[in-house]
Amino acid sequence: MQEGVQKPANRLGAWRLFRRAQAWHARGACGKAAALYQQALSANPRDRGAWLWRGLALAEQGRFTEAREHVEKGMALASDAAAGRMFLARVLYDAGEAREAQSILGESAQAGNQQARGLLALCLLRGGEMEKARAILAGPLPCTPWLLARLLAAIEEKIGIQPPEPPAEIGPEPAVGSAPPGWLARRRRAGHLRRGLVAIRAEKWEKALAAFRKAERVAAGHPRAAYGSGVALYYLGHFEESRRRLREALDHLDEPFSSDAVATLGKVALEMGETKEALLLLRRGIARGAAMLENYYALGLAALRLGRPALARRAFEKCASPAFIQQRLEEMA
Repeated sequence: MQEGVQKPANRLGAWRLFRRAQAWHARGACGKAAALYQQALSANPRDRGAWLWRGLALAEQGRFTEAREHVEKGMALASDAAAGRMFLARVLYDAGEAREAQSILGESAQAGNQQARGLLALCLLRGGEMEKARAILAGPLPCTPWLLARLLAAIEEKIGIQPPEPPAEIGPEPAVGSAPPGWLARRRRAGHLRRGLVAIRAEKWEKALAAFRKAERVAAGHPRAAYGSGVALYYLGHFEESRRRLREALDHLDEPFSSDAVATLGKVALEMGETKEALLLLRRGIARGAAMLENYYALGLAALRLGRPALARRAFEKCASPAFIQQRLEEMA
């Protein structure tokens, strides 16, 4: 090829790299995604999507100046100005420039774009214009994880740390009686454990605790009985006792009880104000399989309180829903 002649764009190669980048981006691997978007741009410098999405990946790494430059380059190639404005407003919001983001969103929000309206409400929340934000959020919310996560984070920041509710009253642990013959003890223990697990699934914490205590009367020190008691005690507000029972059982549990015990210990630590330990335990429990919505929510709260908004948003993306956003909005009043 003669010197000075521009290499033709490899559109197919750029598309493949873009798709790989999107997959990594969806997993939260923003650094890997940004590198692949850059490769896509090397293959096709006029790939508008790669410019825009690399801008978001850079913003999620805190590289806001570069992010804005990328988004503006993508906007210059775009035929749809509204889509480009959404990307730019999102970068500006994450960079703390809510006022500028708000001014960019005005036209799109007035045209009925739900994502633009949701992002505009975010900007208003950050600016303290609560009533205007509520008026916008009273309508249908888009089921867009990135937007719902940011809404939840903004609402939780406004609500702040609430004091825990008083613990429910529970009776003392019954004394361990004489054990029945081996086969009968195993049969009774299995029945109590089964009833306790059913009560946990039904969120009937007092019944669950009673069943697990009966299992321990029959077979003292059984790890699943101690685990179940620990979980029920957490939901009944007895955090110290919950931690003690879960720690007793932890090294003797199989899955899925072991990972759930770790995550519950994380939630106990969060309630007791031990935020760093909560973050560590919740990440460990989720990575091992305790990927329940409640655990992601607790992880997001811990990350927010430690000043890690990007991690909080990734956690909230897993658990936020329009109904939950509306519920938290009502509780914010």
